[in-house]
Amino acid sequence: MHFMRKGIAFLIVTILVTVHLYGQKGFDDEDPKAFNGGLVLGLNFTQIDGDTYFGYHKVGLNAGGVVYVHFTKVFGASMELLYSQKGSRGENVVESPYIGTYVTKYFMNVNYVEVPLTLHVISHKFDFEGGVAYARLINSKEWIQSDQPVVTDPDLNRFNTSDIDYVFGMGRYIYKRLYANIRFEYSITSIRSPDRIPLGYGYGNQGQFNNLFCLRLMYMF
Repeated sequence: MHFMRKGIAFLIVTILVTVHLYGQKGFDDEDPKAFNGGLVLGLNFTQIDGDTYFGYHKVGLNAGGVVYVHFTKVFGASMELLYSQKGSRGENVVESPYIGTYVTKYFMNVNYVEVPLTLHVISHKFDFEGGVAYARLINSKEWIQSDQPVVTDPDLNRFNTSDIDYVFGMGRYIYKRLYANIRFEYSITSIRSPDRIPLGYGYGNQGQFNNLFCLRLMYMF
């Protein structure tokens, strides 16, 4: 929960900066179409809560498509189909009795096909969103460098095949059909139980959780 609070605080600060940079121009004043779609391209900045590292050091791709349904000018819903790269990166400088000062490195990739379902409220020219996302694991990779060999086993250290996250975000019109979006996601269920985390690389007894924010551009048709 400590990591989660820091992630939310970082999101709020980033939103305030983003609002300032986007300027004053807002959404089109015309009545929206009942349905419209678009393309999404952006970056995930991720960490894993429940490992022994802290910081959004893993950068991954967030890309795919989105479909909107507009119930009114201020209320709607959307569904997306995304390729989303998540994971963790970490480094520690340690003193080893075998080789002296040494830098340990940790590398984790978990790549998903993700389907976010969100509700939208447009207020004062901003699009606020909230909902849930279901993700299916495509592949994963975990690698550890230390003074003593650490072997990760694809079966014994496997990740769950599914991940469910809650989603909060905000969008803003930039130019013509182009929109900017910032989003925060956090796992509702763990992506790996404590007994499957490599020995010495887990924190707490709740398992591991995806924790990320993403910055994206959306081109709407």
